[in-house]
Amino acid sequence: MLEEFNEPQRISRNIKNLFLDPNNYRFKDEVGYKPVMPEQLLDPVIQKRTRNFIEGHKRRNITDLIESFKSNGFLPVDVIQVRNLGDNNYLVIEGNRRVATLKALQEDYENGLDIGQLSPEIFKKAPFEIHNNEDDKKHLIIMGLKHISGNKKWSAYNQSQLIYDYLLDYWQTDAYWEKEEELCNSLGVSKQRIRTSQRAHFLVLEYLRSDYGDQFVSDRYTTFTEIVTKPAIKEWLEWDDTRYSSRNETNKERLFSWISRIDDLEEDSLQGEKEPIITAYSQIRDLAKFIHNESALQYMEETGSLARALVASGEVEKVNYEKSVSDLKSAAKSLASYKELLTIDDISEINESISKALPANRDLLIHQTNVAYVFEHGQIKHFDEITISNYRVLKDLKLEKLNRINIFAGFNNTGKTSLLEAVHLLTKLNDISACLELLKLKNKTEKLSATLLNNIFKDEVSISGSFNALDVAVNLRKYEDADIDKKDDYIASYELATSVEHDSLSSIIHTFALNPMIRNAESVKNLCYSAIKSPYFYSFNEVLKTHERSVRVKDLSGKTAIQLIVEFLKNIDKKIKYIELTQVEEGIKRFIVDAEELSDNLDITHYGEGLQRIFEIALAFAYCRNGVLCVDEFETAIHYSLLVRFSQFVQELAVKFNVQVFITTHSKECISAFIENDYLNDDISFFTLVRDKQNKVQSIYYDAQNLQSSLENDLEIRGW
Repeated sequence: MLEEFNEPQRISRNIKNLFLDPNNYRFKDEVGYKPVMPEQLLDPVIQKRTRNFIEGHKRRNITDLIESFKSNGFLPVDVIQVRNLGDNNYLVIEGNRRVATLKALQEDYENGLDIGQLSPEIFKKAPFEIHNNEDDKKHLIIMGLKHISGNKKWSAYNQSQLIYDYLLDYWQTDAYWEKEEELCNSLGVSKQRIRTSQRAHFLVLEYLRSDYGDQFVSDRYTTFTEIVTKPAIKEWLEWDDTRYSSRNETNKERLFSWISRIDDLEEDSLQGEKEPIITAYSQIRDLAKFIHNESALQYMEETGSLARALVASGEVEKVNYEKSVSDLKSAAKSLASYKELLTIDDISEINESISKALPANRDLLIHQTNVAYVFEHGQIKHFDEITISNYRVLKDLKLEKLNRINIFAGFNNTGKTSLLEAVHLLTKLNDISACLELLKLKNKTEKLSATLLNNIFKDEVSISGSFNALDVAVNLRKYEDADIDKKDDYIASYELATSVEHDSLSSIIHTFALNPMIRNAESVKNLCYSAIKSPYFYSFNEVLKTHERSVRVKDLSGKTAIQLIVEFLKNIDKKIKYIELTQVEEGIKRFIVDAEELSDNLDITHYGEGLQRIFEIALAFAYCRNGVLCVDEFETAIHYSLLVRFSQFVQELAVKFNVQVFITTHSKECISAFIENDYLNDDISFFTLVRDKQNKVQSIYYDAQNLQSSLENDLEIRGW
């Protein structure tokens, strides 16, 4: 325990001999507060400022005491405590509000105003206690007993300031933990409370030293308290309790930026500043749920929305799932008490509901979180070569001299579609959800179970290439994991390992027949934006995704991609005015064509399949800006008379949005169209896929000049 205080000396003096404490802890969070040196304590200006702090505007902060003193007189329930400054001057340690109130009422009395039941004698003989041999530490204990563990508590920030000040002299000494114990005993508070206060206060001090320190206000102190009480965030910060500081400077600065306004330093920016992502202490609890999910954190930083990042992280679904399971278990227990009342219809409905909830063969679902892109902005140079070491029928196929437009033709079963799939997978890097989605579309199934995946995945996938002058590679393998806790229904594990130059990433899933898939993934990255369009597998969700960017992304002339597309479609049907995505009923969206001479606008599906395919392929260019678009069987459903115009439009879009295009075709008219449109022919590379004597697929390369010459001489270039 701390030493006992000396017996206080109780006397009375004129209220004018009592001076308010300008360094009172209740002022720490006042605007305009500055620490006052001992030699300035009695300065009239300082005393006036101190009294203004205590009284507030129009004495609002002491109204209760004024009314009490007028009604009941001065009742010394709580004794005023002071420190003797000498020369009959006394500094109030405890009771500053009461002394300020007496000074205010003394002025009223001297100005002839009514002071009620308060005796004027109190102004001449205000009672107080002097603590002899008082030191600063005992002052702090006196205030702590009243305002930390007592009935007149200060704000949390002011309490933490007092605790910090008391222990500061012992910090990083052998005596610190002993003094901490003494403080707990003296104030009657727990060690956990003292340490939480210290952690938060030290973090505040680090914030004050940061670039955002001028934004700190005491009202935000609870945000710092929440931070240091969340184990996940402390782990992310690499918090050191021996130093009360974060060892991870990068993460600390990121955290500070999320709770602060950020100036937009872009010269042409009209934003001025960005508001804090986190504005309330309660949001820290949500942040802790996904703090180790780097993709979700990046999504939060990009969107400025913690709520959207929380949803993207999958934590909301996890909580909803756990609640649903808990509710179901509770309902089942309750229903057991009434099983005699169940009818045949009730039992049938319950069995049907339960059977739907319990999968006989669990679907492999990976909820896509935010994906980072290695190449997204700037003038990307794309692939100049790709090697497909192993993917389906393609073995050691090397494609060189790749161009902006790359066209592939060949016999059936020469792997044209597989080639596009391989290119698409290479752009997705370690995004295993994209890999599973492609397999699902390829196999024309709405659900992909672990059993089906095991059956269709036969050989390891290995693809590499050079993108924007950097080496990239992906490798997908199936294996049996010796370390996993194998349940009875364990099937297989899959690893998608990728690299971009010297940086490596991987994603691993462990699959089970009935139990949920286990996923171990680092941050998910795509090489660039990419899409694959094929008449053999279709995803309306992908069309919606490409449309969303087409209404936002503009070319250099300022036109959005959707405007460019509609202008082209008007060449096919002059009556078309616009195409708009509309929600026709809850949960159902359709593309509606606004056309002249039609009283009712029509769904785009009422137009020919060729127009629909042109529309959907064209939508993908804005989405794939600076990236890669793969189009399988380019000519499918498109009338040959449109091929020249559409091939040129595709090339124009590829230039406007800097997209590298990979196309497969069976049609000689389609190949000719790209040459006949006479638009940047040097941007075209053509490849014929053939099988050699060992039945291995090889490619024959044609540049634009050789391709044109072959077409003019009516040579068969499709490998037939």
